[in-house]
Amino acid sequence: MTPIFLASKGGLLGPIASLLGIIMDGIFRVMSSFGIVNIGVCIIIFTIVTRILMMPLSYKQAKSQKIMAMIQPQVALIQQKYKGKENDQNAMMMQNAEIKAVYERYGTSMTGGCLQLVIQFPIILALYRVIQFVPTYVSGVRIYFDTIIEKIGGAAAVSAVNDFAHSSETLTRILSTARITDQTITSTDQIMDFLYYLNPSQWQSFIEYIRTNGLAAENVISQAITPNMNAIIDMNNFLGINLASSPSSYGLASIQAWIIPLLAGLSQFLATKMMSKTTQSATSADASAAQMMNTMNYTMPLISIFFCFSISSGVGIYWIASSVIMGVTQYLLNRHMQKVNADDIIKKNLEKANKKRAKKGLPPINEKTQEDNIRKMQLKLEKEEAKRQAQLEATKSHMEDSNSYYKTGSIAERARMVQQYNEKHDKNRKK
Repeated sequence: MTPIFLASKGGLLGPIASLLGIIMDGIFRVMSSFGIVNIGVCIIIFTIVTRILMMPLSYKQAKSQKIMAMIQPQVALIQQKYKGKENDQNAMMMQNAEIKAVYERYGTSMTGGCLQLVIQFPIILALYRVIQFVPTYVSGVRIYFDTIIEKIGGAAAVSAVNDFAHSSETLTRILSTARITDQTITSTDQIMDFLYYLNPSQWQSFIEYIRTNGLAAENVISQAITPNMNAIIDMNNFLGINLASSPSSYGLASIQAWIIPLLAGLSQFLATKMMSKTTQSATSADASAAQMMNTMNYTMPLISIFFCFSISSGVGIYWIASSVIMGVTQYLLNRHMQKVNADDIIKKNLEKANKKRAKKGLPPINEKTQEDNIRKMQLKLEKEEAKRQAQLEATKSHMEDSNSYYKTGSIAERARMVQQYNEKHDKNRKK
């Protein structure tokens, strides 16, 4: 079954996936010009290219982590200062104000380190989509499918392939993998999506189905359909594995297919360990964050293994290549960041932050402005607390007066109270 984040080719990720598809198509055409017509090789090169394109974001993330390593100990001290006051709203507001001041002192914000991850997330999802549905986004590959569909013939092809897809339970399951809604093929694009997930034996069954049902002349089958089918099978073959098929579909018949998810888990584990070295110093002061990072070191590889068993082997190849490249680039970034002076990063961050503040008419960040801001926050909270206490005192006094007024010890006193109320009520009514 296709994971939900790969289930649609439209939506917000569509434009990003289309752009990445152009890159993938360029790689496919260049490699084809050298006689290498293989999607697996293209996926690996595609992974390298996209990782290089995302290097600026990775570099910014590394700089952010270096600054976070300096900020976290100070944040931990502030949190310790307000420990036990979690239910005190004013104390929590003061804690946040002091933590914010620490981040501003380093020219960053509490959410600054998350920005690069937020930007990368849709790009990574779009990458998966391109690799999951190669013919949709790579026109150089699509040509082979379009030729087969054209030879079968327009509307007739839609009906024929739809009938073929429902001829067995195994083929019908492919409709779900190819994210075809309602299990019904209604367009030539959906034919292409369905055909992409056929393994070699299923392709042969499809050719036989065309021949048996007279959907194409024998010479068309032999001269056009079969050669394109063979080209598709060959380009999807990577080290004996059909990239469109999931490892789970092979059962125990292919050791190579089972190696893919295992290598995906191993490479993910090594890459995560490499990345954890970068974040370890930044989270060492926060026990819960450190524990979460340690948990992720083991859960992420297991998730990789699970998904790579159930999705196409092409995505598994990308997963392995991506983890390996990510580990190498992280190692190089770690070595580079050891030579980078943190003071230089802070200086540039402050310059950038002060330019933004100047446009808003705010004073530059310095110790005095931060102390003033905290003092203003303290005064504001004190005024609010004084107002709240005054309201409580007024309410308490009113309650005491009411209790005193209505407190009675005898029936006569209660009768007088009722009489006074009625007399007052009658006077008000006459007015």
